[in-house]
Amino acid sequence: MTTRATDQAEQPADLNAPYFNIREAAWVMRISVKTLRRRITAGRISVSRDTEGGRITVSREAIDQYFRAMQVHSVSTARSSRPRQHAAAA
Repeated sequence: MTTRATDQAEQPADLNAPYFNIREAAWVMRISVKTLRRRITAGRISVSRDTEGGRITVSREAIDQYFRAMQVHSVSTARSSRPRQHAAAA
């Protein structure tokens, strides 16, 4: 009999499912279950529970929302219209 580690991410049977358990959500997000739990605790990912203290369910929408919030936006590299002051040549 083999046992599965609770902190081991696992591929979901249906990648297009609307909800995932915590191990499946970690696999979809390509992070560890531990990291996912930390982000849930920090309030960065919203989850549902079947009962108080029960099984955690992460929606596809919550995962998509997390990735949208984490997108890095490029900083404008527009130059100032003011010319740069160079040090005088010695």
